[in-house]
Amino acid sequence: MEFTLSLSVIAGLFISLAILAAMPSLSVLIVSTRAALYGLRHGIAVALGIVLADIVFICIALYGLRRILQWAGEWQWLIQVIAAGYLFWLAVVLWRSSELKNDEGFTRQPSSIRSSFLIGFFATIVDHKAILFYMAFFPVWMDLTLLTTADTVLIILLTVFSIVGVKSIYAVIAAKAGQMNLHSEKQLILNKLAAILLCIVSAIILLSLLTK
Repeated sequence: MEFTLSLSVIAGLFISLAILAAMPSLSVLIVSTRAALYGLRHGIAVALGIVLADIVFICIALYGLRRILQWAGEWQWLIQVIAAGYLFWLAVVLWRSSELKNDEGFTRQPSSIRSSFLIGFFATIVDHKAILFYMAFFPVWMDLTLLTTADTVLIILLTVFSIVGVKSIYAVIAAKAGQMNLHSEKQLILNKLAAILLCIVSAIILLSLLTK
């Protein structure tokens, strides 16, 4: 396997991606919310979903897969509708879980790791502007015409370690905060805020279809 990327470029890419992942954003908020509500594993699952969507964008940006872009263009509306519907359904589940009670007080409705993963993936994959970002970002660091398969694998690994690593820090902090407030009224408020957030994201996705 032949690498064309220098150590300085590798270090620059990793630091840049880590800084971008650390910046306050919707993805950070979703990771933190799921970790606070359901624990560290859910926060990490969201981060993995986010990074998978980013890997798709990176592959498109690096190789300019026109056929994939054309296919995505034809079926983009369907992808967005499915993503919006799924996020809205999760919002309803979160809101209803905030209203459930037992004799000891409030309780939360169980949520699967898969749901957290899909939240991260769908919330990221519908943002096609990310493709344009990566298309502008990578040429600054490297000559794409000299890119090898080994370079691509290395870039994907850098993306995984930087994004998942940084988002996991947010997840750890949020999970600890969530354990401190377990079954408290503040936790239920956080649950409802998360539901509202998902509804807003779902609405934005659908509105983007109407404005085209």
